[in-house]
Amino acid sequence: MEDTLIRRAILLLGMFLALEAIGHGKEAFALAPADPVDGKVVYNHYCVACHGPQGNGQGLAAPAMFPHPANFTDPNLWKGRSDAFFINVITNGRKRVMPPWWDVITAQEIQDVYAYVKTTFKPK
Repeated sequence: MEDTLIRRAILLLGMFLALEAIGHGKEAFALAPADPVDGKVVYNHYCVACHGPQGNGQGLAAPAMFPHPANFTDPNLWKGRSDAFFINVITNGRKRVMPPWWDVITAQEIQDVYAYVKTTFKPK
């Protein structure tokens, strides 16, 4: 009897944690490899207004923003910053500079949009 209650409690806890993760926009499963093609779609929908079509931080909304959006074509932006840094900024935002996106786009879309930004705008 006690063994059955423990099993049920563990099962319910697992279900709760999975639903909680999904409810917060987090994936409860492994992500596919990042796809810059899919990331371009996400970028053009959510990011282009601030960061611009050339990724230079000169989107239509940029003049009204301070601080200005990141310029992905600037080599200094990338110096000393890891992929994890950029994924974290997209996911959780950065102070007053950028809003968090974890509750707007999926974890897969975050990976995809970062792949697009990195492969398209990062100086070689």
